[in-house]
Amino acid sequence: MAENGACWITEDRMIERALPFIAQNLVLVIKKKDVVANMHAAYERIAGMDQGYGFATFIAGPSKTADIEQSLVLGAHGPKSMTVFLVDEEISDAGFY
Repeated sequence: MAENGACWITEDRMIERALPFIAQNLVLVIKKKDVVANMHAAYERIAGMDQGYGFATFIAGPSKTADIEQSLVLGAHGPKSMTVFLVDEEISDAGFY
């Protein structure tokens, strides 16, 4: 989603549910045509999807917190960095696992 950089990831793309949350650096490859403007558009698209997956989540990059001794911590919940590559053409699943 263009508004905040969040990506909707379904369980069939994660291999393991915990993987996107425990990775130090997360890299996602998505099709440019799948980008929507905001959360409203994202939920409209999700509502129209085949709900054949058991688990899905939005991932939006590193969290930040400074509530522990006034010290800034990046990636307190999830990866410390997230990079999203946008591709124009259709991509194969081969090689992405």
